[in-house]
Amino acid sequence: MKKNLKPGSILLFILGILSIVNVNTASAQQDTMGTISVKGDISKYYVVTFRDAGAPSDHATELEIGRSNIHQDSSWRGSLIARFRYHVNNWGTGSEFIDADIRQANSRIPAYGSFIAGWADGSFGNATATIIIWLRGNTTYKYFANHNVTPTVYDGSPNPLSFTPTAGGTTFGVKSAVDNTVNTYGSTIGNTAYFNGVGTNYFGGNLGIGTRNTGTNKLAVEGTIAARKIKVTQASTWPDFVFDSTYQLPSLQQVETYIQQHKHLPEVPSASEVAKEGFELAEMNKILLQKIEEMTLHLIEQNKRNLELEEKVKLMAERLDKLESK
Repeated sequence: MKKNLKPGSILLFILGILSIVNVNTASAQQDTMGTISVKGDISKYYVVTFRDAGAPSDHATELEIGRSNIHQDSSWRGSLIARFRYHVNNWGTGSEFIDADIRQANSRIPAYGSFIAGWADGSFGNATATIIIWLRGNTTYKYFANHNVTPTVYDGSPNPLSFTPTAGGTTFGVKSAVDNTVNTYGSTIGNTAYFNGVGTNYFGGNLGIGTRNTGTNKLAVEGTIAARKIKVTQASTWPDFVFDSTYQLPSLQQVETYIQQHKHLPEVPSASEVAKEGFELAEMNKILLQKIEEMTLHLIEQNKRNLELEEKVKLMAERLDKLESK
């Protein structure tokens, strides 16, 4: 059975179809890709600006920068896969952030293994809506973004070697080294993180709090640690051996001689050693306990002698009383 459609209904139907097509087309046109050629010195990093083109659409801009072919530009130039997600200040939004995830390497020439030296929000105090990423010179990159980020290279040809968002504002120029805030192989988060799960959080490497210099330590903290309880487990021998009958207890005369010569107790690190190397908490507690146990043995021996002297004094007093009573 045929239904007759009114002209108005047909028009609305057509407009609906066109709106869906237009939305899909607009979404597809948001994604952009291209090539970034940075000239200049391979040992330096040059300013490349990218627009926060997602801000007008009320969401973050996502940018990927990569070079998978390790022989692009020349033999053994290295590879890079990096992803940035950002939203700029743009004169006061307050919700600005730049998060980065970087994977890069050069197995043959490690000195050229880092392609990204840092990044910054270039829109503080202005409305340029740009971020700056420093990329290694004399290198070609590919980029992909969810919006038209309009990359602009400042490598001296044709643009200058520096970028100043607004007259009298901050000038961003060439870098010769990677910023120490950049995780050269992993994620760098510009804000804080909460881990609310009750399961285990695992860190396979070293962890630094307030410091990036962890050395060989699994945990390095620059500052004060506050804790309700600390438990130290170790395999070394606890100093109960002091109470063994075979232990050779140093005499107080020997301890005095050592102190006069070295200016610290035997087996205890000196002030200069602690200033240079620090000390192990568990080992120091063990040493201090050993000294307390040795001191306890000396006090026990001294107490025995005192009791003997008291008994002798008592006997002498009794004899004296007898002599005086005659």
